[in-house]
Amino acid sequence: MNELEKLQEQVAFQERTIEQLNDALTSQQRQISQLTEKLDTTVKLLKSLRSENESRAGNSSEITYEIPPHY
Repeated sequence: MNELEKLQEQVAFQERTIEQLNDALTSQQRQISQLTEKLDTTVKLLKSLRSENESRAGNSSEITYEIPPHY
């Protein structure tokens, strides 16, 4: 195998590697976007539940937590 063939083989390998890395990066970015949306939804739900809980407690700023009976 001459020097030119070796270089062509290296370039082909690098191109495949770059393509695989790009696919992995694209997949990870998609997952990050999905997780960000889920986190935003969860935060909104928690804020809503907190607001409901505070209004049920008579707008008290102190939230009481009951200890389960087995303690």
